[in-house]
Amino acid sequence: MTFSDDPIGSFAAALAARSPSPGGGAAAAVGAALGAAAGAMAARYTTGPKWGALGAQAQALAESLDATARTCLALADQDAQAFAALGAARKAKDAQVIENAEERAQAVPAELLAQCALQASALHAFLDLGNPLLLSDVKVGIHLLAGAGRAAWQTLLVNQPSIAQQRIAAAHLNALDQAEAAALRAVLPRPGET
Repeated sequence: MTFSDDPIGSFAAALAARSPSPGGGAAAAVGAALGAAAGAMAARYTTGPKWGALGAQAQALAESLDATARTCLALADQDAQAFAALGAARKAKDAQVIENAEERAQAVPAELLAQCALQASALHAFLDLGNPLLLSDVKVGIHLLAGAGRAAWQTLLVNQPSIAQQRIAAAHLNALDQAEAAALRAVLPRPGET
């Protein structure tokens, strides 16, 4: 099986189609899931007897990232559902139904941004602890989560978040900036230095 035959190939084709769903919100969620998965893989390479007590911490991080990847994939589905519900509500022209649909359309990208910030920060803390041979994979996880979080912010902006939501988002975006800056500074070991 090749990647183009895999379901992710189907998702990419559906995303590229002239169709409103899946859209950018779902793409951000899938990107976040991949970032979490890359981080989980890197954490798992820091388990076992060689790593002592750090192994348990790395395993816990991997499991947390696994859960986030599942959550992000669920958020991809929820984003498509929220978008469809908002469109239907606007056609129905019922103010209460529209308000409820708008709240849901805001909640999905807000949750995705929060998940991305949480796990990018966790990987940031793991940069100097993990198996140095997997540092690039930790960095990939951070960058994918940061990009997905910023994409979620753009989706949230379209849905006109409240001032309170904007303040919370600003804190999450700051955490993403810090994690990415640390990933950019982290130096890969030279062959033979590990």
